[in-house]
Amino acid sequence: MTSRKLAAFGAAVVALTIGAAPIFTRAADHLDAPALGGTVVNGQIAPHSEHGDRDINDVYVFRAPDNSKRTVLVMTVNPAINLFGGNFGKNVRYIFNIDKNGDNKPDLAYVARFDRVERDGNQDYRIRKYTGKHARDLEDGWIVASGDTNERNASTRDGLKAWAGVRSDPFFFDLTGFIGTSTLLKTGTAVGGDALGKDPTDFFANLNTNAIVMSIPNSQLPDTIGVWATTTYKTDDGWRKGDQMGRPAINTVFNPAADKNDFNRTAPNRQATAFGGKFRQNVIDGLKFYSSLDSEGAYTDAQAAALASVLIPDVLVYSRSSSLPAPLNGRALADDVIDVELNVTTGGDPLGLFPGRNATGAVPGDGVGPHTDYLSTFPYLGKPH
Repeated sequence: MTSRKLAAFGAAVVALTIGAAPIFTRAADHLDAPALGGTVVNGQIAPHSEHGDRDINDVYVFRAPDNSKRTVLVMTVNPAINLFGGNFGKNVRYIFNIDKNGDNKPDLAYVARFDRVERDGNQDYRIRKYTGKHARDLEDGWIVASGDTNERNASTRDGLKAWAGVRSDPFFFDLTGFIGTSTLLKTGTAVGGDALGKDPTDFFANLNTNAIVMSIPNSQLPDTIGVWATTTYKTDDGWRKGDQMGRPAINTVFNPAADKNDFNRTAPNRQATAFGGKFRQNVIDGLKFYSSLDSEGAYTDAQAAALASVLIPDVLVYSRSSSLPAPLNGRALADDVIDVELNVTTGGDPLGLFPGRNATGAVPGDGVGPHTDYLSTFPYLGKPH
């Protein structure tokens, strides 16, 4: 790897910190905000959240591989549960927000709630559907799915298919190589692995997570939707915001630690302007800095602003008729979003948006590919390890 590429990796790792503490697993959205907490092991933030039941790892939206007339939504929560344990929260709402008209406000919401853990380790759950204004106030919904976690089929209505329980974490990334490069550049503390690109290793290959999977008939959705997931948790004062995610790694990479909690609590339709527009400015500043590590130099102000307008608000847009790659158009389990985001963030222009820039940035990818345990049929995520 060239010194410029190594510098780019080191700079990227700097973005993946809580204060001065390097992250052991700060990935697509795993442990993305200080309010979610983390367990410290030998000075490192370990891949276990103190509030994992409301910690969103990843969000996926894709065409069902076994039925082209259905759209699949997936939310994973509670990272590395086969190492540290963890269940769905009894006092947590898991919310899929769906925008049907492009205003970045939910017009349709599916909300999953779970009961206490039974002796067999499973939990009863229900999914309620809310439409129109009630997708925002979460009132007057109706149950469209009920069942036990890890069962093959839930009882459903309105054409919905639903599943919840423990699955193999579908996310893939050479995290130890990422941090190993950080150590090489003296910007962090190694936890193992080589510089990224040299003997790449998928850190997440053997980890499990909790997952909620839904399959919705396309006839109930417009061609283009915007999707993001949120969690809220109940306290004596009512429901409080927990985590929020649309596209992978937006909060993780671009917002400093001081802004991450604010970002998680700000609705997408306000993210571009809230707090004086600091979230959008954070993206612009980050893009200009990381792209300056490319041999072509930094994005111009106009180029960085154009990309920031795509990345903020943090909504995962999915169009059944679009041919754009993920995460610009949905996100399937095998989509290598890390390669796309490393490339674009460090100055690459794979879509040819900016005449004169090369397609490849300073960091084109991490050398790790998709898992081999994805299923071709519902619920699509691999069986737990």
